[in-house]
Amino acid sequence: MTDRRALVFCVRWLARIGYGARGLVYLIFGGLVLETAVRLTAAHDVRDSLQVIHDLPAGRGLLVVMAGGLVAYALWRTVQSLLDADGHGWRVRGLAVRVALLFSAAAHVSLAWAGLRLAMAMGRDGGQPVRTAVARVLDWPAGRELVVAGGIIAIGVGGAHFQKAVRGGFRQWFETSAGAMRWIDPVSRIGLTARGLMFAGVGAFVIYSGLTLDASDALDVAGLLDWVREADYGRWLLTAWAAGVALFGVYSLIEAFVRRVDFSG
Repeated sequence: MTDRRALVFCVRWLARIGYGARGLVYLIFGGLVLETAVRLTAAHDVRDSLQVIHDLPAGRGLLVVMAGGLVAYALWRTVQSLLDADGHGWRVRGLAVRVALLFSAAAHVSLAWAGLRLAMAMGRDGGQPVRTAVARVLDWPAGRELVVAGGIIAIGVGGAHFQKAVRGGFRQWFETSAGAMRWIDPVSRIGLTARGLMFAGVGAFVIYSGLTLDASDALDVAGLLDWVREADYGRWLLTAWAAGVALFGVYSLIEAFVRRVDFSG
């Protein structure tokens, strides 16, 4: 095997392992959201999925494996961005997607580190990172504008998920039969919509906190789910959302097996 072919082989497996790790995290998180809906207990965030893995037999070892998978996903996102593996190009829209891919890489490195902290019995980071970040930025010059801009970006990421769900942009990347696509299609659309709602909801509250100059108005994913839980018909809304989040996990697992990974180096 030539060096070039070996590189392509490694990148493709980084992508597949990474998508698989992300899929498992969101499958577990969907179960946690369902638990909140059924028991009406305090909501969880995505990182609580790692605690579930930790509590399994041989959980520490499984967490190390999961962290490796999340790092693989972060590396794949970096390749997608810097080497333009998906052909987004250099126009404004394409560059925006590629920058978002780098943020995705950073977020999954953070998630992997959280898993390693648990595995090494270092505990988990406490607090509410969204509120902490908003409070810090509000103290900067033009802090209100920066916070509002951050919220708009989060809503934009959510909107990109909605667009992908509505237009079926994911279909071009799946190499599978027409029969399989008949069930993959709705699973993907629902899952992408559910994750888009997470970004859009958090972004909306970040904007609100910027307008009020009060970091306590900002909500992370757990806070957003708690807000939904306390609304009219909150239990049923959370149940539907839980199903969507779990389907996003299924969508990610499908990507692990049948997504086309075009990488020419």
